[in-house]
Amino acid sequence: MLTKLRALMAHHAQAAVSSLVYLCRQPITTLLTIVVIAITLTLPALLWVFTDNTTELTKDWKRSGHISLYLDMQTPTEAAAIILSQVLKTPGVLEATLKTPADGILELQRQEGMQDLMQNLPDNPLPAVIDVTPSPDITVPAALEKLYNQLKGLAGVEDARLDMQWVSRLYAVLDLAKHLSHGLMILLGLAVVLIIGNTLRLVIHQRQEEIQVLKLIGASGPFIVRPFLYTGLWYGLASALVALLLVSFFMVSLSVAFNQLAAAFEMHTPLIGLSIRQALLLILVASLLGWLGACISVKRQLAKIEPTG
Repeated sequence: MLTKLRALMAHHAQAAVSSLVYLCRQPITTLLTIVVIAITLTLPALLWVFTDNTTELTKDWKRSGHISLYLDMQTPTEAAAIILSQVLKTPGVLEATLKTPADGILELQRQEGMQDLMQNLPDNPLPAVIDVTPSPDITVPAALEKLYNQLKGLAGVEDARLDMQWVSRLYAVLDLAKHLSHGLMILLGLAVVLIIGNTLRLVIHQRQEEIQVLKLIGASGPFIVRPFLYTGLWYGLASALVALLLVSFFMVSLSVAFNQLAAAFEMHTPLIGLSIRQALLLILVASLLGWLGACISVKRQLAKIEPTG
């Protein structure tokens, strides 16, 4: 059993080396094929990176969706402080601050053109307001709306405001970007399979006489197929490495413009590229797609070749 396993490993090593040598003997054709596949892999990888960066960039936007609780006009300061403590104890609340009617008047007076208007008011018309910042754990609109309804039902709260429409739109855009990314990955993955399959079909056509001789001397099917499968794997592996270089180059060239955009919106989120886990996953998937494309194309083409003689 051990001897058979060693022999099988030796055959695989021989097939891997021979296929790699064959590709190196045709550098121009090999390079062109790798570049085409790498560009195909770069597109979904870039969309993947942009989706991750958009998610990171909008974390602050999600957390800025405060819930405003307007207390009853007759609520004294001591009772407002008690309501504030109840709000802080509510699950899903990150922080909450109380703005008294006096604080509200001072804030309005600081705004241009409001000083004279505030001085002519006989009484303070503003209620006490509690500004609530939801916890980062609340990541879906349904959970945010549940927290909103829970806070709105507290005793002493006369009204509450939550820009739910804005939050729902933000999550809808992010979900759409993720679905587009996944769909594009699937479509371009199929494209990689087709490109490698068509490339190997041409290789088999060029080596048809060699394959006929191998079949004539009794070579087994797996022995003939194995080098072509490794050829597909090498194509996928090399293309993934080139795609990683293209993604890195693109992200570096884009970083300056991205930082300027983030500064314009007063955000300080750095531009992130593919993580090590994502890079390894891209290499693994590309290699498997190369193997799959070779497996689908090669077995069908080799079945059509019969030995002559």
